[in-house]
Amino acid sequence: MVTTIREKAAPVRIGIDIGGTNTRIGLVDVHQKLLAEAVMPTVTGEPKEIGAAGGIGCSEGTDAPASVKYPAEAMIGEIGRKTLALLEEQGIAMDQCVGVGIGVPGTVDRKQGIVRYSNNIRWKQVPLASMLGEYLPLPIQIANDADCAALGEAVAGAGRECQDVVMLTLGTGVGGGIILDGEIYESKGIGGSELGHMVIVEDGEPCTCGRRGCLEAYASAAALQRAARRATGKDLSPEEIFAEAGRGDEKLEAVIAQYIRRLGVGIVNIVNIFRPQLVLLGGELSAQGEELLEPLQKMVREGCFGGIDGELPEIEMASLGNKAGMIGAASLI
Repeated sequence: MVTTIREKAAPVRIGIDIGGTNTRIGLVDVHQKLLAEAVMPTVTGEPKEIGAAGGIGCSEGTDAPASVKYPAEAMIGEIGRKTLALLEEQGIAMDQCVGVGIGVPGTVDRKQGIVRYSNNIRWKQVPLASMLGEYLPLPIQIANDADCAALGEAVAGAGRECQDVVMLTLGTGVGGGIILDGEIYESKGIGGSELGHMVIVEDGEPCTCGRRGCLEAYASAAALQRAARRATGKDLSPEEIFAEAGRGDEKLEAVIAQYIRRLGVGIVNIVNIFRPQLVLLGGELSAQGEELLEPLQKMVREGCFGGIDGELPEIEMASLGNKAGMIGAASLI
């Protein structure tokens, strides 16, 4: 008698990257290869209390939990449905999936699976893991989105040869991801690694976090566009700002020069604190490549403690683009 046993399908991990503008859902194999992905817009909103005790949040000033309905519910539900549709399209059964990793902007309680606070998508005390678990009955881990992007680059991108990598994502905001000894750096408390919210200009530009003078208020895409609008009176995309400066627009040349100086101050601070092997730049503005890298590397050589007598990291552009967050999120599993 001959018995034929079907070969078990290769395991797949689901990596979800919730960004300020779009959310990306990816299916990642054991070799860190992205098999398929889906994209949907990120819908944001404030939490709203709707009832009495017995729910999942806590009212301010009380010990009793209050029932809370989150506008985030609709978004999380759509992520769940979109993920199920992607699995069906790819012919991947649920028992082939080993888990779900999610990167989300803001302060994340990884142990409880809760987004404590996200200024960019306006979520507060959202139990993301348990809510998504209603659609995907799998182990679910969450982490800050910039941490996930850094982890993705460390395991499959520009940082593959390094154990200590710091990555800045220059997009809607400025995210910071820190990889030390090959792992996401975590303190004992919740939060941290918010490199975009170091103050580089005292009493400077207002930031989305409520403070003034943060790196994010000067080095994000929105900050660059704001500075260009002040200088020219025109609403320009980051690509248009760099292109017109390249054609000799002196006002925009000055805007870009100041942008690079502010970003460089932040990078020098980061290098002085962590001395990583590599600093990576990702996000929308990283597309500018050498126009950013050369002056930033010069600032690191001249501004870091010990200068060229110390071990200074290279600054490079991230190589995975918008795939980094999905691959890194999947690597949480």
